[in-house]
Amino acid sequence: MVKKIGILIFVLLLAGGGFFYRQNNQKDVQALNKSLPTGVKVAKSIFGFGSEYKVINKIDGYEFKVPLVWRGVSEIKYTPERTEEGYIATSIFIAGKESETRTMSVDIFKVNNDENLKQWTEKFTNSFGFIGTLEEKTIKGSKIIKIAKDLSLGPYMFFLKINSKIYMFSGGSEEFIREIISNGKW
Repeated sequence: MVKKIGILIFVLLLAGGGFFYRQNNQKDVQALNKSLPTGVKVAKSIFGFGSEYKVINKIDGYEFKVPLVWRGVSEIKYTPERTEEGYIATSIFIAGKESETRTMSVDIFKVNNDENLKQWTEKFTNSFGFIGTLEEKTIKGSKIIKIAKDLSLGPYMFFLKINSKIYMFSGGSEEFIREIISNGKW
């Protein structure tokens, strides 16, 4: 009987310690998530010392891992559906805690399911005055369009079409954009 009580106390202490660790480990994402709408959140792994962060957007139906070199997320903003120049879009802007090029945005445009990605991207870039050559590439089996340009003209831009959505990824690092596209669930 004494042995069972000892085991029970040990289990309760272990559970309490785990709860305390989880609460302290998640403080940064709790603060970030307060400003986000229901359905959009930053999640942090409780394993691996909390080094893996993920953005989960149930409103628009995607999620992706944040590059490890960012060492977390310092800022995230969600912009709900809006119309600009006839395009309907939602957006997420994210900034990592570390790295020179630690910001990026993911914009989602609603399109017809039969819309051609290259033609749509040409029309879109002309509408907004983006300059650069459109290059077709493949990332993790998905066809993407990349705007190849001089970095002094602005961020890298990649476009990915899945069903009736075109995702536009823009940021200062081509490597990080490729990483996010590769590990995301679009």
